[in-house]
Amino acid sequence: MRINVVIGSVALAFAASVLAACGSSDSSSSSASGDYCSELKSDKAFLATFNGSNPDLSKLDEVFQRMHTLAADAPDEVASDWKTLDDALTTIENAFKEAGLKPSDLASLQNGQPPSGVDLSKLQDLSTKLQALDNSDVSAAANRIATNAKDKCGVDLSSS
Repeated sequence: MRINVVIGSVALAFAASVLAACGSSDSSSSSASGDYCSELKSDKAFLATFNGSNPDLSKLDEVFQRMHTLAADAPDEVASDWKTLDDALTTIENAFKEAGLKPSDLASLQNGQPPSGVDLSKLQDLSTKLQALDNSDVSAAANRIATNAKDKCGVDLSSS
């Protein structure tokens, strides 16, 4: 099914983008940065479960929540980079809603079973919106976040 191929590739591209981008950290202040670094380490472990040939796409809601939390808790030196990433994620969430699709529906879509109530034309538009994560601003922000995570929290986001 063509929709299945589109959604499968889009979802995997999205998960890969999230994994590549999930790396922010500045641990220069005391307890707040310690919490942020701990959160970052925990989220890295969670997001690593999406790195493979059969990620559990039903957990994308949790990915969104964790990424929004990291963006909200980001230290000043990477806050604008997290905002760039968070804005991209919000665009994706809104595109899911417009199509009548919940991230938890992606697993059934991968199996060729579109949920009832999903607007198939908007579902196809989702691919374009997901590709928006692959732009130079988002990539640059993700790279700065990853560098900061390694320097300030000792978290290497490029490794599993």
